[in-house]
Amino acid sequence: MKELKNQLQENRFHNIYLFHGEEKYLLDMYLQKLVKGLLTGSDETMNYDFYDKNNMNVDKLIDGIETLPFFGDKRVIVVSYTKLFKSKSNDAAILANKLVDVPETTAIIFVEEEVDKRSKLYKVINKNGYVASFNQLSEKDLISFIGQKLHGSGKKIERNTAIHFLKTIGMDLSNINNELEKLIMYNKDNDVITKESINDICTRTIENKIFELVSAMGQNRRERAVLLYNDMLMAKEPPARILFMLIRQFRLILQSKLLHEKGLNERDIASKIKIAPFVVRECLKQGKNISKKRLMEALSDCLETDSNIKTGRIDPKIGVEVIIMKYS
Repeated sequence: MKELKNQLQENRFHNIYLFHGEEKYLLDMYLQKLVKGLLTGSDETMNYDFYDKNNMNVDKLIDGIETLPFFGDKRVIVVSYTKLFKSKSNDAAILANKLVDVPETTAIIFVEEEVDKRSKLYKVINKNGYVASFNQLSEKDLISFIGQKLHGSGKKIERNTAIHFLKTIGMDLSNINNELEKLIMYNKDNDVITKESINDICTRTIENKIFELVSAMGQNRRERAVLLYNDMLMAKEPPARILFMLIRQFRLILQSKLLHEKGLNERDIASKIKIAPFVVRECLKQGKNISKKRLMEALSDCLETDSNIKTGRIDPKIGVEVIIMKYS
């Protein structure tokens, strides 16, 4: 990522790029900057082509690569989410051979969520161009992003409050950016962002609500757990999705608990099961109130309930409520 920033700052570009990863907010931001940088001094209307799965045609794409720019220095082609990098098709092979010799007047940018690094197409770009991976940011990087965004608007936030913000709204960078905009407007007369303002204005994710639900269940607060469940139903969350999230949360708690017993710290556990350290902390905290045996029983019951719902043997709303009642 640092090298890509340098290229943009110095207007020092490659002719072939591959952007991939699940962090779409960052990917889209850098894609826009790159296209803008490449087309400096060129007419975007005449020198920009876009291909996706709906209009992808390798012959037309190759014609575009070979076409000279119209009254400009560069012709820019974006090929977006065509799954060519997970394909062994003839099209992928033809394109890989073509990319060995791309004219200096053409820049082509591929965008994918997932790629097969063993594919010929990937190897050609990695050798002859530049590959940028946009993976989900770490907890530390997200907190840094939050601080920088707020600082630019004259606001401050403490680290614990930033973590509370992430627990509330999740780790999707696009959503984080939108929720920060709301917080900045809401706190126009305040310099410091507080947990109270986050609770007042930010939209809670289903993951956050599940955390609270499982905490209530673990503390044997049945009335509170049922109330939280009904609140989710009122918010139009399907019972099957709530059950799926319960299964996920029970698994995370069990995994965190088992790995912690093996001597792994929070950061190592987070890396092992691909979640943020603050999520691990919450799972370990919840795990203190639920034994391993109880967690495995809950998982077994949830999976059986899921099967019964899918086969129509039980009403989804009632099935999930029975689970919540039983384990509260």
